[in-house]
This record gives sequence, C-alpha cells and structure tokens, in this order.
Amino acid sequence: MISHLIELRNRLLRYMLILIVSFMLCFWQADHLFALLSEPLRAALGPHPTMVFIAPHEAFFTYLRVSMFFGFFVTFPWLLAELWGFIVPGLYEQERRLFTPLLLAGGLLFYGGGFFAYFGVFPFAFKFFFGFASDQIAAMPSLKESLTLFMRMLFAFGVAFELPMALLLLMHFGVVTAKQLKENRGYVILIVFVAAAILTPPDVITQAMLALPMWLLFELTLVTHRLMDAGSRDAG
Repeated sequence: MISHLIELRNRLLRYMLILIVSFMLCFWQADHLFALLSEPLRAALGPHPTMVFIAPHEAFFTYLRVSMFFGFFVTFPWLLAELWGFIVPGLYEQERRLFTPLLLAGGLLFYGGGFFAYFGVFPFAFKFFFGFASDQIAAMPSLKESLTLFMRMLFAFGVAFELPMALLLLMHFGVVTAKQLKENRGYVILIVFVAAAILTPPDVITQAMLALPMWLLFELTLVTHRLMDAGSRDAG
C-alpha cells in the first residue's frame, strides 16, 4: 500500500510541475488568452467592445485565473495519462481493452463539450442577453463576472459531455442496466434538465442548449452499449 501511495504521489507531483510550467507560460500570454476566451462576448457587444473592472486588483486576478484555467485545460490529457499509468497495472487484459478507448473518448468528449459551449452556445447566448441593451441601458460587462461565466460554462459543458462514459461504466459494473435506463427514460431526462439548470445561468435558453445535447448523448450511449454487447457476443 505504501509503495502504491508513493507512486501516486510521484505521478501527481510530476503533473503539478507540468501544470506550474504551463501556468507560467499562460500567464506570459494572459492578455492574448483572455482576448481569445472573451471573443464571443466582445463580438456580441458590437464594433466597439469595452469591458470594465471596478476593483484595482480585478484585472490582475482575472489574468491569474485565465492562466490557471488554460494551464489546466492544456495539461488535462497529461493528468489523465498519469492516472491511467497508475491504474493500468492492476487491470486485467480484458479491462485494459475496455477502459483504454473509454479514457480516450472521455478526454475527447470533455474537450468537445468545451468547444461546443465556446463556438455554439456563447455567440448565441451573448447576442440574446446583450439584445436587451438600449439607450437607457448600456452593456458594460465586468472582467471578473465575465470570466466566472466563461469558466463555469466551459467546465459545465465539458463535464456534462462525460455522461456517456459515466453511464457505460455504471452498466459495465452492473450498477444499472440498459433495460432499467430505458424503462426510466423519463426520470433520466428530468435529471438531465435539472442538472442543466444547476450548471448553467438561470435562463431557459442556455439550460436547453446544455440539456438537449445531454439527452442526445444519453440516447447514443444506449445505442453504443447495445452495439458493444452485440460485438462481445459475436466475439464469444
């Protein structure tokens, strides 16, 4: 047990060093990274986008958080690789063949959720929200609040897109069955919409733009599981 804990510590320390180096590089380019992250919002503001900060330290800590976010975003595959390297020696060959593609697919789905939020949800949502600006109401988004929204939404969509991996693992270990999920599809859809309401801002449009892909991923998971079962029976 001690040797395993030492190995886990060493792997996490190695990842932390990579994360620190990535953070410093990102902080060096924090201004450009924030411009990239806030591009959908600034595009929705019109030809003269302006963002404000109130507290003297707000811009500095905004760039600090941007650097931490991009540092983790870039090194996330390395973290998965370290965790996989720690777990894989204790798996049987059949389990390795199962979990290796799931791990790769999980990483791709996490990034896919983030890209879907950035390219698909952000432009539509910001244009909708800023459409309420008028001669009496000027849109001047805050650096701090905007960054919090960016990171929350990207993380929420990334985690939500991990739903197929979670369901496949639960079905593999017998916690739930595909039949149970099909019979309780209505409850699953209700949970999906409740989760979307918790993870996203309190507006119906953004919640629906998260809940509907999750519902589609749930249905695709059932199809994938059926195909995997058919393939394992044919192999047997």
